[in-house]
Amino acid sequence: MSPTSQHPLNTPVLALQLAYLAVEQQPVDDAEAQRLEQLRQLIEAAPDTTDLRGFAEAARQLLGPGYQVHCGSSHVWIKREDQPERLAIVADRYTTAYREWNSPLPTSGPE
Repeated sequence: MSPTSQHPLNTPVLALQLAYLAVEQQPVDDAEAQRLEQLRQLIEAAPDTTDLRGFAEAARQLLGPGYQVHCGSSHVWIKREDQPERLAIVADRYTTAYREWNSPLPTSGPE
């Protein structure tokens, strides 16, 4: 083995992420709203993590058929299979600020 492969400075250090769920479209019905809320509670109860991909399987299980769930280490996005727009995203609260579908628009500062 080469000396660099065992050197601890060559080991990548991943920053902790605080996961949150942003639902970007209005739920189609009470059942979808309830499933998204269950996912939100699961995510909020989880400790900080270095990889958000772990939430993808939970999203698949909670939402069931009819949804696409894709992920990377810093996001999980959810789409309804019959719509091109993203329904929701799991992201890192430390580095992103996705908005909920029903959040008021930000107001400009004092004039």
